[in-house]
Amino acid sequence: MPSVILLDVAGVIVGTLAGCAMKKHISGSLNESINLALSVISAAVGVGLLGKAVHMSAAVLALLIGGTIGHIIGIDRRLANISKLLPATGGSETAQTLLVAFTLYCISTTGIIGALTLGFEGDTTVLMTKTIMDCVASVFFAGSSGWVLSLISIPLGIMLMIFYGLSEFLMPHLTAEMIGDFSACGGLIQLLNALRIAKLKNPPVADYIPSLVLVFFISMFWTKYM
Repeated sequence: MPSVILLDVAGVIVGTLAGCAMKKHISGSLNESINLALSVISAAVGVGLLGKAVHMSAAVLALLIGGTIGHIIGIDRRLANISKLLPATGGSETAQTLLVAFTLYCISTTGIIGALTLGFEGDTTVLMTKTIMDCVASVFFAGSSGWVLSLISIPLGIMLMIFYGLSEFLMPHLTAEMIGDFSACGGLIQLLNALRIAKLKNPPVADYIPSLVLVFFISMFWTKYM
């Protein structure tokens, strides 16, 4: 397992322990301030990925088509509706927090982009940024969910390894142009993610996941015919 994936897993555990120890000192204003900082970090990662574009038009087209497909399928909406399956018991607040954390850590576009980029280019920038963000987020999530939050580190490690392994399988079939355009498409999604973290807008970020597949085919077409 690549060390950066181990760091992300460890970051969730360390952040959870820190959150359990510090929960009495975490105020609402501090939580809001950290969210704004995390949104800026997500935007900065997105801008960095945009710089790798070879055919920016291909990345933009993939985002628009992929987002439309994702909206029709209702990917983001279906993930959000999972919370409605939880029983309305006294422990539902903890269950809701764990669901949000699981979605943020394990089904995030940042994780998918980071793991694939690590395999494609050996670039750890996105995953290292995710590691820091996950660790910090765990401090605040642990305030309401407790130590059980650390168990999310297990599916997190599995998810990252699956996409890292997928990148090694795909690598022989991809060109430098396709990888660059994939990074740019991921950068656009990161900018949308920044809006959600800052609570300025609530874009359905998961709806854009199909664009990360489409971008390879659109980039290949763009390289050959445009």
